[in-house]
Amino acid sequence: MLKGRSEEVDLSLVRRTQSIWARAQPLLPLLFFFLSVGYPLLLKGQEVREEGWPIPDLRNLIPYSITIKSSDGVEKMVERFSTVTGGHVARISGNGRVYAYAVDQNQEPPMDYLILDPDGSERFIHKYGPDDFFLIPDWVSY
Repeated sequence: MLKGRSEEVDLSLVRRTQSIWARAQPLLPLLFFFLSVGYPLLLKGQEVREEGWPIPDLRNLIPYSITIKSSDGVEKMVERFSTVTGGHVARISGNGRVYAYAVDQNQEPPMDYLILDPDGSERFIHKYGPDDFFLIPDWVSY
């Protein structure tokens, strides 16, 4: 009797697994497309340096512009500084935590690059080019 119940449970599990697989199959081409084409496009120019990219030296500089916006539970602040070499740097923070710096050598659009701290370690290991897309890291909203 116990053996018959076990076979019944196993058959039910097989049916549920087959049902899930049948519903998921139409989505496989979309998943494959995203993984092979879409995802690399999102990260096309991102460079990673495990030891971190150098943080711009903002000592003795006074911001010429400060903007504050709230979005998705994050108070985002952008402080813009003119550098002694004629460029500018934007320090970007969320909820009081610095997560990125945008650097431009000549104050002409577009920015040259942006460095990002993806995990709150204060190491800015991701570097993005002017056409790259990035998201506010999750750790900023905690």
